[in-house]
Parts: sequence; C-alpha cells; structure tokens
Amino acid sequence: MTRPRRLSWLTSAAVLSGVGYTIGAQAAAAWFGGAVKTAEGGDRVSLTFDDGPHPEHTPRFLDVLARHDVRATFFLVGRHAAACPDVARAIADAGHDVANHTESHVNLWTISPRRTREEILRAQASIARATGVRPAFFRPPWGKMNAAAFGVCADERLTPVLWSVRGEGFVWRPSAECMAAEVVRRSAPGAIICLHDRGGFPDTPARVLAALPAIIDGLRARRLSPVPLREALMKGVRLA
Repeated sequence: MTRPRRLSWLTSAAVLSGVGYTIGAQAAAAWFGGAVKTAEGGDRVSLTFDDGPHPEHTPRFLDVLARHDVRATFFLVGRHAAACPDVARAIADAGHDVANHTESHVNLWTISPRRTREEILRAQASIARATGVRPAFFRPPWGKMNAAAFGVCADERLTPVLWSVRGEGFVWRPSAECMAAEVVRRSAPGAIICLHDRGGFPDTPARVLAALPAIIDGLRARRLSPVPLREALMKGVRLA
C-alpha cells in the first residue's frame, strides 16, 4: 500500500471510529433518554452559566443575580474552581447550584474513555474542595457527550444536562440587546438556557452580563420563573 493511500485509509478509519464513539453515543442517548434538555411542569426555566468561575466576571454575575433575586446553575471547570476557590465558594454560598463542566474544558469527542473518566472525576474533586458541595449535574464542553461520559455519570449519580436555548446559538456574536431578545423569545416553560460567565469570545462575558437583567425581566414578563436546576427538575425531566 502506498504511503498516501495508507494515510488516507488511516484518516478514514480515525474519522469513522470517532463517529461511532461520539455520534453513536448521542444516538444511544436519544434512544435511552440519557441527557436532560428541558424540564417539564409549571413555569420554571433555568439560567445556566458555563466555563467559570472567573475572578472578575463571575462576581459581577453574582451581583446581578442577587439584585434580581434569582438563583442559577454554574457549570464550573475544575481547574478554574481550584484557581479561584473564593469565587467558587461564593457561588455556592449564594444558593446557586454548582455543577461539573470537566476539569480542563476538553472536547470529549477527542479523548479516550479513561481520560473522560479522569476529567469528570477530577472536576468533581476540584469543585467539591473549592465549594464544599458535590456537583449533581454534568455538562460536557460544547455539549459533546461521549459513551464513556454516560457511564461515569451513572456511576457518580451525575445527571447529564444539555440545553434548549443558547444565548449565542443563532446570531454570530450578538449584541446584549439581541441576545436578550432571542433568549426571551425562544424560552418556554421548562427551558434550560445556556449562557457563559467565562469563555467564548473575549467579550462574551461582558455581553452576557449586559444582557442578563433584560433576560430576567423578559422571562418574568412572560410569567416564567428562573430557578436553579435542582428546582426546575423536581417535577420531571424531558430527556434527549
């Protein structure tokens, strides 16, 4: 076999293997009901924030949420929680849910089952040390679950959670006004809203922070009540 043909074959094999490991796992999740996308019942919606904590941005998010009397869910990256434990602890002390977003924010589609387990377990430990709370929810970076992650979540009694509404899901780098309008328009009872207090583009946290008051006011104007995931999921969940 010539070198170019061999490289082409190996590349194809790697792609097919990845497809089987990732898309296949997500198809299984859809079949068996493995990841929460929305909650059912009542007027509850959930604001969730990924990639933090951040030493400067996250305290500002906490201030806005406190002024509006809203509790949310923060999907923390383990190494970030370890780097700023005071901020991580402040999230938990304010009554927000702290949840697992892996130790290093790695793409689970690119790593082995063993590394997947390490990423989730290390994040559990890092977040628990920083906050005093063991996470009950898990969200993979970019929503990219793999087969191994479902197994780890089952072992650790972690509920995998995705989302039904994204703050930056339909418009490229939306303004705060556009983001707020889209989130409010697309939200319905049971919505799980994915936002970021860290990560994304360099200006993402600032735009989300600017949009947050209008998001909260807009949801409430539609008689939707923002609550943390532990409350949103009390009356049942709809699974992917």
